[in-house]
Amino acid sequence: MKIVKPNRASLLQIRTTLINRPWSVLSWTSGVAAASFILYYGLQVPLGAKIDLGAQFVLTEWPNPKFFPFFYAKPITWFSYFAFLYWAFGLESQKPHLLRLSPRTRRALFIVTSVVAFGAFYEIFFNFALWSAFMDVSGVLSSTCTGPNCSIDALANKFPATLTNPINLVFATKVVTTVFGLAIYSLWFLNRLEKETEARNVSPWTEVRA
Repeated sequence: MKIVKPNRASLLQIRTTLINRPWSVLSWTSGVAAASFILYYGLQVPLGAKIDLGAQFVLTEWPNPKFFPFFYAKPITWFSYFAFLYWAFGLESQKPHLLRLSPRTRRALFIVTSVVAFGAFYEIFFNFALWSAFMDVSGVLSSTCTGPNCSIDALANKFPATLTNPINLVFATKVVTTVFGLAIYSLWFLNRLEKETEARNVSPWTEVRA
């Protein structure tokens, strides 16, 4: 097997890409990291297994706390962080294209994004209310509760009855919180685009009169 070393031209091309498209590189890097967590931990559960949906992303920590006792988090938390970075860096990389859109199109995007933010905001409150109720009913915080199920991370929503598997509440809450964060950042970004567009279109005569 022959190992081909990267030549000077290839290294120069990579460097040029990093300099000319830093937002795209950061976006795709974050996206690959987010997808890696989903794929790796998603494949930990066999198809058809009777397990709460999303539990494998919550009931473990990465990296292993035994080796990194001061720096670890749940896989779904890492996914949320990297997904947000992917979206934020991606918007920055697409800024020139978004500026070329018509004002009407950008307003439509703003309205649609507002609806997404509204829906996610409601789901956050719903999940936290459900989570609090389940903690009270199950008694997971009481000193008499023992066993692997006596953890707030193990609580799951079994409703509606049409669900094949219950949905882990921590998983669901972090997913909708991520969606809400993406929507809010998108609204701020679109508003920033409008301000930049207005600043570019200011007439010199208007500035003089002002």
